[in-house]
Amino acid sequence: MIEIKPVLEAREISKTYPGESPVYALKPTSLRFQPGEFTAVIGRSGSGKSTLLRILGTLDKSDTGELIIEGHGVSRLSEAELARFRRRRIGFVHQDYNLFPEYTAWENVIFPIRLDGATEDRAKTEALLDRLGILRCRDRFPHELSGGEQQRVSLARALVTEPAVVLADEPTGNLDAENSSRVAELLRFACDEYRQTIVMVTHDAAMADYADRLLRIRDGVVTE
Repeated sequence: MIEIKPVLEAREISKTYPGESPVYALKPTSLRFQPGEFTAVIGRSGSGKSTLLRILGTLDKSDTGELIIEGHGVSRLSEAELARFRRRRIGFVHQDYNLFPEYTAWENVIFPIRLDGATEDRAKTEALLDRLGILRCRDRFPHELSGGEQQRVSLARALVTEPAVVLADEPTGNLDAENSSRVAELLRFACDEYRQTIVMVTHDAAMADYADRLLRIRDGVVTE
């Protein structure tokens, strides 16, 4: 039997914020994420969800252990190499959308491609926007879009570079129930259609129903 190698692997990662009373945000944790797997991480506010996601996304460094993405030990990369690797191989979907207000939806979506000095595949990008139901919004600015539309633009930006891993931090936190379900369905679609490995942090148990796998985190301890 051929062993399928994980796209993302964390080996004994941990994070402690020092101080008079140190905060053990993430206890030593080992996790493996397979290609095309949708994982939901659920826990209360302050449980360590965002700390875990930031480390998995290389936005924060673990105090211990090692993070491996597509066979690369990312802790060995320089800051410039890490920034380039993150831009190309990791997509982020944020709760507050993180769109540039002065850019149109189209310009927001292709931003990471242009930042990398490349030119977008127009037909492929239009097809992605169409599948997400926002092609009609391409020339609108963020303030002209609904919350659901802004989140779908954020999702398109995360997918447009065809990253190995997509990390979603409370992507439905600012949305009503209908739009929350729509975004969760789109994440499920991205996983199934593009074989993206998706890790979604949420406090909403209903959103976890869309995932293949559920991790719970409490006081920095992750259980499956």
